[in-house]
Amino acid sequence: MKILEMTTQLVLENGFAGTTIDQILAKTQITKGAFFYHFKSKSDLAYYLMRHFADSDMSVMNRVLADTQGHERNALERLIAFVDWFVAEFEGLNEPYMCLYASYLYEPEQFSDDTKQIVADSILLWRKELEELLEGAKKQVPSHVEFDLASLADHFTVIMEGAFIVSKALNDPSLTAQHLLHYKKYLELIFRVK
Repeated sequence: MKILEMTTQLVLENGFAGTTIDQILAKTQITKGAFFYHFKSKSDLAYYLMRHFADSDMSVMNRVLADTQGHERNALERLIAFVDWFVAEFEGLNEPYMCLYASYLYEPEQFSDDTKQIVADSILLWRKELEELLEGAKKQVPSHVEFDLASLADHFTVIMEGAFIVSKALNDPSLTAQHLLHYKKYLELIFRVK
């Protein structure tokens, strides 16, 4: 939906509190009546923005899981291919990428519990899928070090979200891919990939 995509850009630039309905109307070229036809309030808009973003995020994750299915017989290769997909995606950026999850979490008082729950559910779904990839790798290639599956799975998200912030702060779009490469190297060390 055009309104959601254009408003997401504004929120990523200005924060949710710093994005006014008048800015949204100017950017989307819709009337106030049309805005309130679609959304009861700015808080209602926040929910639909996050729902739209989370659906898109899950779609990307599912696409990468499908793209790496060819490696199912070698779970470690699949795990590495999963990380490599994101490295390649972020290597091609011309400007820093920002994530709506991080933007919302910096302004929690602005959002309903339902909206915040979308973020939590998305992060937990990333954890679940990465835990499964890690568990498969651990079964096939026993690691020489002990690690917590959930924590190592979350570390992928931590690196991505943190790298987005550092990349934006330093105006260096290459940083996200660089940090993901460190995660990949860490996995290779854990599983002693030569």
